[in-house]
Amino acid sequence: MSLRIISAVLVALSLARSGVAAAQSTPRSLRAVRPEASTPVLGVLHRIEGRLRATRYTHVTHVDEAAGRYDFDCSGMAAWVLARAAPHAHAAVMTFNGRGRPVASDYHDVIAAAPVDRARAGWLRIDHARELRPGDVIAWRRPPAVASRNTGHVLFVAGAPRQIDREGRRFLVRVADATSIPHGDDTRPRQHQSGFGYGTILLNLDDPRGEVTAYGWYGLATRIDFRTHLALGRPVR
Repeated sequence: MSLRIISAVLVALSLARSGVAAAQSTPRSLRAVRPEASTPVLGVLHRIEGRLRATRYTHVTHVDEAAGRYDFDCSGMAAWVLARAAPHAHAAVMTFNGRGRPVASDYHDVIAAAPVDRARAGWLRIDHARELRPGDVIAWRRPPAVASRNTGHVLFVAGAPRQIDREGRRFLVRVADATSIPHGDDTRPRQHQSGFGYGTILLNLDDPRGEVTAYGWYGLATRIDFRTHLALGRPVR
């Protein structure tokens, strides 16, 4: 294992242990408020939040809405939400996977292949971070510097992106996902150790006119950017 990979993993582990402190560094204007059900995706997320009693990050999806139990990983949550909010978009990812429940890399690949000028198979690709809106999906493949069996990560946009630099290369985004490691200003350290919740991530662009090329897991508290291609998409039906 290279020194770069070792350093990246050590930094990530150190930040994970200080998740509560990291969460407090995001401006109050970005802190979670209950999302309004202005899109079908946000409606499902709002429903989960309203019924939530227990949640856990696990690779086996188990949801009991009557009991308020939501156990899944990031792709399990994406599949569960999209099956109810955007069945055509969900079906496209299922067809692409062809083996069973889709994983994060499947969401990335389907979104990355979608057109930007019209929806196809339930997906419209977003070509710039500033165009993201609540209910959109962000997916990426696992960066080379991350040692994990997971293929990447997938999450939902819960708030409009906020540009934090003059050049237009850095954006903070409020997101909803299932994870075992909290993001910046995360709701999970106060409520649950893992599973469903809201947090803030950082999106980085090498070119202010280009695609997102790196992410910061901990929002403003990020000490390292994980470089990989990110796909931004809108499930339209």
